[in-house]
Amino acid sequence: MPAPIPVPIRQAIMRRSKSGATTTELSLEFGIPARTVRNLLKRFRDRNGDGLAPDYHRLPQPPPPPKHPAYAAAVLLRQEHPGWGAGLIRVYLRKQGIEPLPCVRTIQRWFQRAGLGPPPPGRRPASASDRATKPHQVWQVDAAEEITLGDGSRACWLRITDEFTGAVLHTAIFPPRALE
Repeated sequence: MPAPIPVPIRQAIMRRSKSGATTTELSLEFGIPARTVRNLLKRFRDRNGDGLAPDYHRLPQPPPPPKHPAYAAAVLLRQEHPGWGAGLIRVYLRKQGIEPLPCVRTIQRWFQRAGLGPPPPGRRPASASDRATKPHQVWQVDAAEEITLGDGSRACWLRITDEFTGAVLHTAIFPPRALE
C-alpha cells in the first residue's frame, strides 16, 4: 500500500479546490494522479471536510511466518546453502520425511518472506580453461578424407589452425591414395 498523502498537501488541495481549481490543475500542480485528486475531493465532500486525515497511519506489518512443518527446515537449508534453489531444497525436505510437502512456488515465497533472495542463475563457470591464451600457443589440426567434390572427384585435405586467433595457418589438398 502506498504512503498516504501528507495532511498539509491535502489541506492545500482542498483550499485550491474551493478557489475554483480543476482536478487536472491540482494534479499537475501537486504531482499527484488525477484519480487520486478526484478521490480526495470526493472524500472531502462526503465527510464534510473531515476527510483530511488518512485512514491508515503506518505500513501494514508482514504476516507471521506460516505454521507449516517444512517452513523452518526449508529456511535453514537455504541459509546454509544459498546457491540451492527451491526445487533442490524440496528434494531434501522429502528425504527428511517432512509431510505434507509444499510445492516449489510456496518454498520460493517463504524465502522471499525470510529475506533470502533467489539463488545465483545457472551453473558456475568451469574453474580452469585449457584454451590458448596467446597466438601460436596451441595449433589445431583438422583432416577430412575422401570428400566428394561438385565434379564427382574426391579430395582430402589437412588444415592447421591457430586456436587463439582462429587463423588458418596452412591447408593442404591432395587426392586420396591407398594406404600401405
